[in-house]
Amino acid sequence: MLNLDWKWSINTNIYILRLMGLWPRDGTYKLDLYTLWTLIATILFTCGHNFFQFSNMFVVLNDLENFTDNNYITFSCLLSFIKAYSLFSNMKTLKQLMAVLHETLFNPENTRQQILIESSMNVWKVVYIVFSFCTCGATFLLSIHPILDGSFRDGRLPFSAWYPFETQKTPIYQIVYVYQVLSIVYLVGVIYNVDTFIALLNAFVGVQCDILCDKLRNLQDTESSAARKELIGCIQLHKEILSFTEKSNRFNERIIFSQFFSSALSTGLTLFQLSVVQRFSGHFYFTIMFESSVFTQIFMYCWFGNEVEIKSNNIPYAAFEADWVNADLGFKKDLLFLIVKSQRPIKVSAMNLFYLNLNTLMTILRSSWSYYVLLRQVDSG
Repeated sequence: MLNLDWKWSINTNIYILRLMGLWPRDGTYKLDLYTLWTLIATILFTCGHNFFQFSNMFVVLNDLENFTDNNYITFSCLLSFIKAYSLFSNMKTLKQLMAVLHETLFNPENTRQQILIESSMNVWKVVYIVFSFCTCGATFLLSIHPILDGSFRDGRLPFSAWYPFETQKTPIYQIVYVYQVLSIVYLVGVIYNVDTFIALLNAFVGVQCDILCDKLRNLQDTESSAARKELIGCIQLHKEILSFTEKSNRFNERIIFSQFFSSALSTGLTLFQLSVVQRFSGHFYFTIMFESSVFTQIFMYCWFGNEVEIKSNNIPYAAFEADWVNADLGFKKDLLFLIVKSQRPIKVSAMNLFYLNLNTLMTILRSSWSYYVLLRQVDSG
């Protein structure tokens, strides 16, 4: 059996979340400095910034163009609160998932299975790099946008937000500017690391389905007791995959539900903003970068969720390909039990309302287009 450390691909996520106060070392928050930092960061950056930004929605509510310009980022930022809360409330479950990654049951047994893993991980790396580029690029452009177009001279901030005091005077303007930049970096850090973490968990489930299928297809000498023991191991692996998926889904179902609603709304607002903003301006390029980030975000969820469904659907077919013809009755009964148990493919759901797959991605895009058309009609009317 090959010794493969699954945590290498999420060490960066965990390290950053720990720096942000969202991943205690032993899985529990205690009365110490780390918990104090968690409270300060959450209240100051997550709750505080979202409150001021959300309040601004009511200030520009009667002006459609200003409303979309000021608030198409707001819905994405509000998700940071939901994602941070999900980390707080499910830390025990997440620690259990991390412990499962070390179990030898999930390790590849030969080079063939390791190739399957590397193939899936290469797809993950490509999506990870694209999402990182879009997210970091959008954050950077948003932070320096007032400097690029010279609007900082008029006291414009990176975010349009409501504050109960005048923000255009020195040094209040500089303080609020730095506060907004630190807040967006923190919020993006939460969103980015939670999203990639969930996508990686789904990729892990898909890889385990590949390994299980490979083990089933290569069951040989089924008359022997060793083959029976291997089949029992495959059944145990299938149970572990189902348990892992259930725990993972318990953590991310609220995140996925709110993420898809927010993504559909943000995409519709962004498309409308692209239709009214000055072409090839700094704002135009930032809006494109932001939309690319949102699209990659929902694509990452749906793609790896779709992979779980497709790969788990291959399990009964792989079991049928085993050399079962000359096996004894006990082996055939166990194999038939696995085939019947795996007839229903594994699906990642959002509170049992919809599933993560490419059909859901198309539904989100159609909903976004409907929002955009509605906004255009309201604006032209």
